[in-house]
Amino acid sequence: MSKVNPRELAATILTRVEQEKAFSNLLLQKNLGRLEELRDRQLATILVNGVLKNRLTLDYALRQHLDKAMSSLPHNVRSILRLGAFQILYLDKIPPAAAINESVELANRLHAKYSGLVNAVLRKVYATGWEIIWPSTEKEPVRYLSIRYSHPDWMVKRWYKRWGLVETEKLCKANNEPAPTFIRTNTLRTSREALMERLTSEGVKVKSGNLSPESLVISDFGALEALESFKEGLFTVQDESSQLIAHLLEPQPGHKVLDACSAPGGKSTHLAQLMDNRGEIYSFDLYPHKLQLIDELAARLGITIISSRLGDARELPGIPDKSMDRVLVDAPCSGLGVIRRKADLRWQKDEKDLTELPLLQLEILNRAAACVSAGGILVYSTCTIEPEENFEVVKLFKSTQPDFEPVSLQGSLPFSLQDERDIRQAEKGILQILPHRHGTDGFFFSKFRRREV
Repeated sequence: MSKVNPRELAATILTRVEQEKAFSNLLLQKNLGRLEELRDRQLATILVNGVLKNRLTLDYALRQHLDKAMSSLPHNVRSILRLGAFQILYLDKIPPAAAINESVELANRLHAKYSGLVNAVLRKVYATGWEIIWPSTEKEPVRYLSIRYSHPDWMVKRWYKRWGLVETEKLCKANNEPAPTFIRTNTLRTSREALMERLTSEGVKVKSGNLSPESLVISDFGALEALESFKEGLFTVQDESSQLIAHLLEPQPGHKVLDACSAPGGKSTHLAQLMDNRGEIYSFDLYPHKLQLIDELAARLGITIISSRLGDARELPGIPDKSMDRVLVDAPCSGLGVIRRKADLRWQKDEKDLTELPLLQLEILNRAAACVSAGGILVYSTCTIEPEENFEVVKLFKSTQPDFEPVSLQGSLPFSLQDERDIRQAEKGILQILPHRHGTDGFFFSKFRRREV
């Protein structure tokens, strides 16, 4: 049995993503174990995610040297060409000659008829490098940004209309950068400082996060699940922007808390930490296997106050009106704030999602709001940066829910806002976090209090 090659595995996964609309992260999880060496698993991951993120740019660079359209080539040949071009243009540590030779060998194994084409085209890509004639930023700014930073045209068009060329370019660049790995300290079992020392002793490179008091940024690690500190429940993986939500809700020990859309449990377990594992948290999800994820995470972290419940967030069965001190709606959304973290997300979304999702988001928000007690707090959040899912949903909610008043975020944010735009928003009880401005995933927060009668 021949040894599995990381480039061949990457080509196979990329081909399945394009042909079958398969999810790259699931294919990687399922197949990386076939590679014995850690460095091979890392290379396969870098290649798959890198090609998916930069596919439009790679195709543009390759088309300069092709006599036919990319769409006329077999799917696996397209994957091989993209892999080769990605290594040549984006990966400094791989010699271009090695990238070309490996691509030709791969073509010989998968589709020998095209090995000569692969060789000729990739040699031209190497010779040209980044000396590519891009669309004009003056005449075709949207097309330029779309091709240069590999984002769907419809997406770029929206951002360009909202922010203009300079800021849209910064956002697209940020979306293409590797996403740092943030973890959240389990303060029920350790402190951030003690966890830093422990991780360092386990060979992990670690530094403090900037926005959340529990956050750390880690790098140079293998499988997190293999670390003793992970097994002991001293931390969980959670982006720093997502860690802000529990702080905004300000739960207290003994409170009754509802997390309406809770899987996989990061926010519910964070709320439990802030409550010192005292009180009650009701965590809903629509799917049993996702509830299992919540239960498993809570058990690993030593949290006992979470009651996971199966149910539609538009119904929240078994939760009486005005019975909860704190309610969180981290709503299903387009996810356009986490593009840098999910390589193929940009190609899976459609603009019509932004018409359909707000109806669902508002329905969930209205049902959850009914559960908030007098004087209680409601937080609505998403991991998207689109106004239809954020500002517009909040606007509609305020117009139909006179019992709720916005609450300034300034008193509960665990960091100081610097940008005047952010400060003005936060004082009105809303905040849009953006990858290129804040160095995190894109998130939206809004906070309300039910008036006491």
